[in-house]
Amino acid sequence: MKQIEVTDEWLCKYMPIVGEAVIRELEEGTDYGYRFSAKFERRMKLMLWKEEHPWIRAAYRQLKRTAVLSICVAVGLLILTMSAEGNRMKLFDTIRTLREDSAEYTYFTDEEEGEFRKREPAYLPEGYEEVKRSSNGIGFHLVFENSLGEMITWRQLLVSDGDSVVMDTEYDSQMTCEVEGKFVTVCLYSDGFKYAYCENERYVYLLTADNMAIDEICKMFQFTEE
Repeated sequence: MKQIEVTDEWLCKYMPIVGEAVIRELEEGTDYGYRFSAKFERRMKLMLWKEEHPWIRAAYRQLKRTAVLSICVAVGLLILTMSAEGNRMKLFDTIRTLREDSAEYTYFTDEEEGEFRKREPAYLPEGYEEVKRSSNGIGFHLVFENSLGEMITWRQLLVSDGDSVVMDTEYDSQMTCEVEGKFVTVCLYSDGFKYAYCENERYVYLLTADNMAIDEICKMFQFTEE
């Protein structure tokens, strides 16, 4: 067999041909009709939001520099009218800014930041085990998982002036429950995914669950304190 001498000229001549052949083979093997599940699409969207809008600190300051603001809906009470007890426990104001498929919650307070008091759910559905735990003094994060791979995430944020959180608004339905004087808003999707949002004292709480009953989600907002 004749030995081929690979030179720069040879590569320039033949590599485009090889590249085109590889691209054609990939295109022929690609299923363009395939559709990712709604659950996968949502997880990807939430992951991108997390990258663009970090959960802990500075998201709002960065957004102010880019000046991407739309409709400021409400200052003060977040969702629905809160009771006197709930209002007494909330030590910050909230602006809800609507976007095409999301809402940004931005917080304003005159309170000093103070010491972070970590709170975690007093209730955990049967079959779930803790698989991740992290805390940095201003935020607390827990992840639970069961044998089916279904996950629950729990986040707690100590609010300081100018902090913000971005949430999906493409859910199918929404309801608000009262738990020990706290108002918990639960957003539901047709595939069983749910997330819940709660404001209490100087904290914001977020819970996501792949497949949980509403009453179980509400039970998780019964806190234990470190």
